[in-house]
Amino acid sequence: MTAAGRRVSLPGVLWLTLVWVLLWGSFSPLTIVGGLVVAVLILLAFPLPRVTIALRPRPWPLAVLVLRFLLDVVVSSFHVAWLAVRPGPPVRGVVLDIELAGDDELLQTMTAEMVALVPGTVVIDLDPGERLLTLHALGVTTPRQAQQVRWRVLGQEARVLRALHPDPAGQLDPRRGRDEGTVDE
Repeated sequence: MTAAGRRVSLPGVLWLTLVWVLLWGSFSPLTIVGGLVVAVLILLAFPLPRVTIALRPRPWPLAVLVLRFLLDVVVSSFHVAWLAVRPGPPVRGVVLDIELAGDDELLQTMTAEMVALVPGTVVIDLDPGERLLTLHALGVTTPRQAQQVRWRVLGQEARVLRALHPDPAGQLDPRRGRDEGTVDE
């Protein structure tokens, strides 16, 4: 395959063409052909890196992940609503650094996004190389509450790994070291 053939993928061309047509608001043949030409030129000028996705979806853990996420969103919505209307001093929060167990950047990002979508938490930073998630949690005033937030985030990550990682047991094994799977002594 030629270098140009590796840079231009059919899904990429179709997606960019669809965006072009939607931006122009016309499904005329000229707009579609123009979109195809622009899409090929964009992919040749700005090649996208190859991404390998090694996910292994498991139906039951995936269902547990989705249902627990929805439950967390509902419960946290009521909690944040109560914090907004309750009498008393202003609500304070805390910034936490949480070390994630998984090493897959896509799954780390999915965990961070799911945590960010739950009301009361805002993701500040994710450092995939260090496996460090930095977030702000609302209404946390004690070390015990901060630890509960950590447990919730790590529980969310464990559900993501169990639902999608090819080897969730290996990622979640506490005896696994951080460097190339070696065991810490």
